[in-house]
Amino acid sequence: MLENTKLLTVEEFRELLGKDRVGRDLAYALARRYGVRLGRKLFVPLRVAQALLDGRMEDPRRGERQG
Repeated sequence: MLENTKLLTVEEFRELLGKDRVGRDLAYALARRYGVRLGRKLFVPLRVAQALLDGRMEDPRRGERQG
């Protein structure tokens, strides 16, 4: 499904990262910080999700690197 997708909706972003790990508020905060707004919709680049999963981005809740 995500092979050709470069932008994820906030819900797809949460599903990819794990809804038990990323709450709705955090997902929207990340989308506002690193994402793209098209009209009224927020999207998160797939590379942002991959960077979070790989521990290459700072955790915005703590200001430190994930991992």
